[in-house]
Amino acid sequence: MEKQTAPPTVLDHLKELSKQTTTPIRTEQIDRAGEKIGDRIKVLGKKISPFLGNWINSELFWGITWFKLIFCCGIFLLVLLFERLVHFFIKRRLGVKGETAASTTWFSFFLRGVTKPFSLFLWVYGTYGALSPLFSHFEQPGLPQLLHGIIKWCTDVGGTVVALWFLYRLFHLVDFQIKHWAGSRQASVSTIVFSLSKHLRRPANMLILLVFFRLAVPLFDPGEKLEFLTGQAFGLLFIAGLTWLMVQGLNALEEIVLSYYDLNVVDNLQARKMHTQVRFLKRFAITLVAILAGGSMLMVFDKVRQLGTSILASAGIIGIVVGLAAQRSISNILVGLQIALTQPIRLDDVVIIENEWGRIEEITMTFVVVRIWDLRRLIVPTAYFTEKPFQNWTRVSSELLGTVFLYLDYTVPVEAIREELQRVLQASPLWNGKVGQVQVTNTSAQSMELRLLLSTDDASKGWDLRCEVREKMIAFVQQNYPQSLPKMRAQMQENTPESIAVLP
Repeated sequence: MEKQTAPPTVLDHLKELSKQTTTPIRTEQIDRAGEKIGDRIKVLGKKISPFLGNWINSELFWGITWFKLIFCCGIFLLVLLFERLVHFFIKRRLGVKGETAASTTWFSFFLRGVTKPFSLFLWVYGTYGALSPLFSHFEQPGLPQLLHGIIKWCTDVGGTVVALWFLYRLFHLVDFQIKHWAGSRQASVSTIVFSLSKHLRRPANMLILLVFFRLAVPLFDPGEKLEFLTGQAFGLLFIAGLTWLMVQGLNALEEIVLSYYDLNVVDNLQARKMHTQVRFLKRFAITLVAILAGGSMLMVFDKVRQLGTSILASAGIIGIVVGLAAQRSISNILVGLQIALTQPIRLDDVVIIENEWGRIEEITMTFVVVRIWDLRRLIVPTAYFTEKPFQNWTRVSSELLGTVFLYLDYTVPVEAIREELQRVLQASPLWNGKVGQVQVTNTSAQSMELRLLLSTDDASKGWDLRCEVREKMIAFVQQNYPQSLPKMRAQMQENTPESIAVLP
């Protein structure tokens, strides 16, 4: 039974790029055109020799005549003149040097970007084309053939550099122009454009350089072994570049989405929902991308690819073993996904957990970081929030009711306490104006218990307002009703003979 091989993938085609040099113009085509021009120059030289003399057809070196050399120099001067004229008209079209980006049209901007690469293009291929009629005499072994090979190699390298430079400048100039255009549009458009540009520019540059370096490798004739190693390295780097591009794309998407939800507002419930979901889903997606990238990198190596069938056959057993060993970790990951979707907690939620008051600072795939009020960090596995009860003070709203207890004597006028509480609350910027009450909630033999109920927008303000009210209410009682402070009562009776018990 014949062994079936898997069809080539896109990565295989990229690794096995053609060994033909990828340049804007092939030098072989220029050589063929130059050979035809050289034959016509030779015929033309014989026709005009009776008028100018036989010296024009005399051999100068390597079979090259004076007339052919002068004719090629004339072609080179024409190329130089053409390059200068093109440069002049482009400068004239662009106008004065002080032209600002705001007044530059797209076409002018394109010309400004391609002027220098185009000048180099004319220099490289213009020089080679002007000398091409001479190269038919350079085919003889020795120094002429070596010189022709060097000139041809330099032209191919120059053409590849021109193509890379042109694409690189065009990419950056278009990026700059798009950002300039977005700057004058509404905030949503500018946010999307600037975020994409900031995150995707570097990985895109890396991919462009990788592809062009791979195309330029055949110019250096590295040999079969080095060519193979170069292909393997290119495959690995190309996967890494694509992975980087995808990760940066996820970062850009996160930044764009979260820019519409500000956490620094009073009612930030919806914002905390989106921040929690988007950040967790981004981490989850990055993990999947990294796993796929690692597998793709392993598949670059043919021997690893050949082992794929055996690995897949034993994947069931390995999966069971790994699942049992990492049961707790996998459970935390799944719980993290559940938290991101159902959201029993969100970023910046105020929670009471393990008798500690704090805020949710970070939610990862396996654990949650709680910032305690004294700046300590409590690290809790995600599974904790589905297995044990905890308090979430901002689950539906950040508004809270706070209580202050006062223990005063029965002689204190409760109505005066109510009036003073309203005055204190009205003067405090921490109170949200919704709830402010005084209630007698308990009594004892020595005092009565007054509960002061007040409302705030969030837990932090609630704590500060409770402390402020407690301090000012105690000061009010001390100044106005000092006799109503808690006291111990005792009744003294005068001893009389009748009250004295007679001992036996």
